Amino acid sequence: MKYYAKLVAIDPYIEEQATFDFGQYQLCCFINSSACALNQDNIYLLELNLCFIDKIKPELSGDKHFSIMQQADTFVHHINGYLFENRLILSNLVFQDDLFYDFAYLSGDFIKFSVDRLSIDILNNIF
Repeated sequence: MKYYAKLVAIDPYIEEQATFDFGQYQLCCFINSSACALNQDNIYLLELNLCFIDKIKPELSGDKHFSIMQQADTFVHHINGYLFENRLILSNLVFQDDLFYDFAYLSGDFIKFSVDRLSIDILNNIF
């Protein structure tokens, strides 16, 4: 899905790693591509996606709160959100992926799982 987000920080050692502010969440992301130069505190139009290196292993969650938490200093994030058809809802963020259709039996419930990284493609510098 496409979002506007503010660039908070660029990792000085890993050039593909950056932290973006999406309003409710500040997320450490892996930059797949960028159509423009990056400057801290600028706002960008970007596409945010979940990236699974291994298979996704969602399970029913008893926690009815939206959350996304980074695992230490890695790209891995632990997610708790509401699954509706092929969309995972995290309050102000929505991840859409046909992969979620494989878990239709969990649709309409909160689920939890880990994602290997949050990948972004930066489409445009807004200001």
